[in-house]
Amino acid sequence: MYTYETRRKLTVAWVEGVRERGGHLSEQEKEMLPDIYAYGIPREACDTMRRLLTDGEYPSLSRLYQKEHPALVDVCVPKGRQGEFYYALDQMNQYQMTAGWHRRSLRSESYAPFVDRSVRLLRAYSRMEFYGVALSDLLTGNVDAELFDHARSDYLPYAEMLAAQIDMGVEGVRQAVKDLLLGEGNTLMVSHEMIRGVVMCQDKELYALLGKFLLAARLQEGARQAVCETMDEGRPEAFMHLFSVIEDNNLIRYSSVKRAVSTWIGIFDENSADRISEKLVRLMSRCLREEAFRNEQLATNDSVAISCALWALGFYNAKDAMDAVISLAKSGTKNQKMTASYFTRSLQEERLKIQVSKEVLKESPDDLALAACFMISFLDQAGMHLLSLSKEKTNVSYYYMKDAAVTKPRKMDAKKLFDSKEEARQVYGILKNIMDQLPKKGLVLSPCIFPWYEVTLTQSDLALRLCLIAWMLEDEALLDEAAAFIPLIGQGGRYVSSDRSIAARVLLYRPASQVRRRILLDLMHNPEEYTCKSAYMLADDMKLADEDYRRLEQNLKYKKGREGTLAILQKQPPEALAASVGRLLAAKPEECHMGALDLALEMKKNDGQFALLTPYLSEFEPQTGREQVLYEELTADNSAAQDILNTPGY
Repeated sequence: MYTYETRRKLTVAWVEGVRERGGHLSEQEKEMLPDIYAYGIPREACDTMRRLLTDGEYPSLSRLYQKEHPALVDVCVPKGRQGEFYYALDQMNQYQMTAGWHRRSLRSESYAPFVDRSVRLLRAYSRMEFYGVALSDLLTGNVDAELFDHARSDYLPYAEMLAAQIDMGVEGVRQAVKDLLLGEGNTLMVSHEMIRGVVMCQDKELYALLGKFLLAARLQEGARQAVCETMDEGRPEAFMHLFSVIEDNNLIRYSSVKRAVSTWIGIFDENSADRISEKLVRLMSRCLREEAFRNEQLATNDSVAISCALWALGFYNAKDAMDAVISLAKSGTKNQKMTASYFTRSLQEERLKIQVSKEVLKESPDDLALAACFMISFLDQAGMHLLSLSKEKTNVSYYYMKDAAVTKPRKMDAKKLFDSKEEARQVYGILKNIMDQLPKKGLVLSPCIFPWYEVTLTQSDLALRLCLIAWMLEDEALLDEAAAFIPLIGQGGRYVSSDRSIAARVLLYRPASQVRRRILLDLMHNPEEYTCKSAYMLADDMKLADEDYRRLEQNLKYKKGREGTLAILQKQPPEALAASVGRLLAAKPEECHMGALDLALEMKKNDGQFALLTPYLSEFEPQTGREQVLYEELTADNSAAQDILNTPGY
């Protein structure tokens, strides 16, 4: 009987063995080696590869790995399999570029969307070498029982490897797949990965065999679901064959097929998949096969027809779908533009979404409804970008950052997300104009486009994006303006717990202007915990002027952030600190009096400082019991004062 512990032992042996062989690799390449947690992907290394591909430095993934990472490939892929590995890499842009429940059937000529998959494939080859068995034997279970259990239990992304071996005629692989599809009792290895491998290869006979397997499923809803949910992840030819099987045999009557169709086209969600009908399948089929019909649907005002047409364009090339969306944005009806936004949100490629969304914003800068529809896609990773600028390590989370020391944030070139700085400035102005028009409670469109779909736009959504663009533009006036929006981040909308805190860490690091200094000091009593803590750390890191300390004194009116405020006030020279105590004692709020007395108690511990307080204390008359206890502590030996200071809520 094999358990988590036995599987873990094998995983550790594999990972440690590979890492030992890769000891000579660069630090970035070591990040690309297998790790204990199969789903971890090295962000920095992948971002670098994406940039090289996007900038045209390399025409394909195989060339990139051959030139940039040959030693890494030698560590992970056996010499005899490296040609197969490079072939598998170069086939990736024939497959769907998106993943997950919210994926849509989109393809791209670019290899940039497949960088993460390339790392997973590299690790899969390494694992197969560790197993020391052929893929065909692993599929059919003709291996050691413990290895077979490990392969089935711990995710092994072998689909691209399987497709390459089928295409290259590796002995036994094709027959193993046929045995699994045709045999009885082998269904345990008829997995999503195996089906993905079949639809990724170029073997039409296997497409036909998979179609027969789909038909033979009958009452086996699980088998039918496995095929239908996976058939869009490979080549267009494989999908078209299986789609014909569904259409010709009216398989849309099965709920698993309806859910799969909903995933492919994306105009229904998991709660409304029952709306999928035979009529919709025919519409999708004609849009895929007939260019003239597809263009006719784009010209209608029917949201379902437009969505089908855009989906069919993206099925072959996402760029064609993008061009159609931009065309609709420039000359379409209001409903056509809004429907295009529904398609745009599913692109899963940030630059593509930005490219489309910014055109709509530029064409219709005063339309709040359109802005709400497209803002979901526009700079939707703004929080992650700000996080990446403020952290020292690339693999840390938001949660880690709440306690991380403040560091100088990195700069970010506007051309990473925009065509130019001028365009970024133009879009900033548009977003600021939308912010000025937007009601404080935001905008809610429900229903929007479809009965089940809802769109919201809040000040928080705009504030986060304005902060990022202002940072990219490096304009002091815009930084002052955007920083004032930081307290809005997280109010009434989509929000990651630390977005406000991270924006503060970037825009308010040792601020040059008095405006941003005031904003930072005010954030020290912000009700959001991470923001309050980050503001204290930022203020503690900078040199404060007398007017800054005076502003800090006002924070003692609030319960939030008192500890940090008192700690920074205590950094003043004794004379200045005594003056702070005097001003706080003269203020009206009891909270200020309590803060002043607390500071005075700390000064009493230092020889020679207490005398500086005499003029202020002589004029002060305690108004409450709490004040009286602390006041007596200053003039007598009384431990009750410290008890009050330690009271929760003080």
